[in-house]
Amino acid sequence: MRNGDVYKSSGRQGNYKFWIIIGFILVLLAITNPSKDDFVKWVVNSSIEESSNEWVNAGISLLGGPVINGVTTQQDLVFVSIFKMELGLETTSVVGFGKRFFIRLP
Repeated sequence: MRNGDVYKSSGRQGNYKFWIIIGFILVLLAITNPSKDDFVKWVVNSSIEESSNEWVNAGISLLGGPVINGVTTQQDLVFVSIFKMELGLETTSVVGFGKRFFIRLP
């Protein structure tokens, strides 16, 4: 190649499509980034599903939301959020994205 030559990419349109798709995914993740309320609802619902005792389920339904909300902090990273629950000596961290997907961190 000489100094004046311009490099032409044969896959230029494919490159634009790739970035448009990546941009669309990032915008979608930003819009659907879960809130602290979404996380609290998920924890309460998961706890009720795991329990087979009606009295425990009633207690979780009544008090679970405010308790979980009080012990949870959210780190909003635009596309995902990291939720940290501190119950006594136990700390649980969870990554949330897409309003419905929550993954517990080790």
